[in-house]
Amino acid sequence: MRSVRWICLFVVMLGCVWGLFADTGIEAQPAEIALPAPGREGWEPLTFRKIPQHTRYTPVSIDEREAVRAESRCSASALVHRLEKIDLEQTPLLQWEWKVERGFEIRDHRVKAGDDFVARVYVLFEFEPSGASTWERLRRRAASAVFGVELPGNAINYVWTSREPTGATWENPYTERSKMISRGDGPLGVWRREQVDVLADHRALLGEPPRLVAVALMSDSDGSCQEATAYFANFRFTSRSGSP
Repeated sequence: MRSVRWICLFVVMLGCVWGLFADTGIEAQPAEIALPAPGREGWEPLTFRKIPQHTRYTPVSIDEREAVRAESRCSASALVHRLEKIDLEQTPLLQWEWKVERGFEIRDHRVKAGDDFVARVYVLFEFEPSGASTWERLRRRAASAVFGVELPGNAINYVWTSREPTGATWENPYTERSKMISRGDGPLGVWRREQVDVLADHRALLGEPPRLVAVALMSDSDGSCQEATAYFANFRFTSRSGSP
């Protein structure tokens, strides 16, 4: 799907200047860090220049939750929340809830034509030049010269899938720096509570992680031109000892 190609470059196009090389000192933090309710203050829209149809995100109060409703109609766009000084050694677990009211089927999520997801949550990390190829460094240097900022690096996508089993992993078909982890699917209309170990997942798929800079959510169907409705709520980072 086109929307994931060079996702970090699209973030820059939004004007989200995150100051990736500003103060990187990590301070002690609580065992749980709750993010603002999705769709509210602190969440920024992420649209893609070559995709005219945007997913519609509407803040709602539903089922005793402050959530955001994502309505994708042959469309793609995201909501991004930048993070400051999240120490994954202290709070490595990311938790959230999501519910799909209307889904769709994809035959193969591992190819470009199938890179559409009813719901996805992904995390973005700071770019580390030492681990990048010469081409990657040159590409990013050119983008930095054009946009005046440094780009984030690796990404891990946690995706609601129609065929992949829970826990399945694969490389994003557009870039080796974005890894996919299936959370499976589920019955429609039912809230599912997710918990993932971001630190462990990055170590397993991409090595020791650099600084975490953002979390995002998206419902996208522009490649297959299908329709979906999903809800997202209750994002938080927690310690392993504080998790249920």
